[in-house]
Amino acid sequence: VALGKDHRDTATSYNNVGVILANMGRYEEALVEYWKALAIEEVALGKDHPSTAASYNNMGLTLNNMGRYEEALIEYRKALARREVAFIPHFLAFYRWHL
Repeated sequence: VALGKDHRDTATSYNNVGVILANMGRYEEALVEYWKALAIEEVALGKDHPSTAASYNNMGLTLNNMGRYEEALIEYRKALARREVAFIPHFLAFYRWHL
């Protein structure tokens, strides 16, 4: 059964390919894969989902490794903003479940 090009697992696969490419030093190619993942995640999961934040973080890390520090900082800040928003509901749900 095919999941389709817009499925969240497809985004995860793009992200994983990006990680490997970045580890190989193929940074430009990695960024392309992260952008593909991000495009799917924002629609399938939402802009504030932890997976979306992880893609921004991966882009920041890759840009940092390329010496593109200003661009990296922008992506890291996007990741941070999403993590701050995404964390609160998950924490509250966890806290309520344990009461």
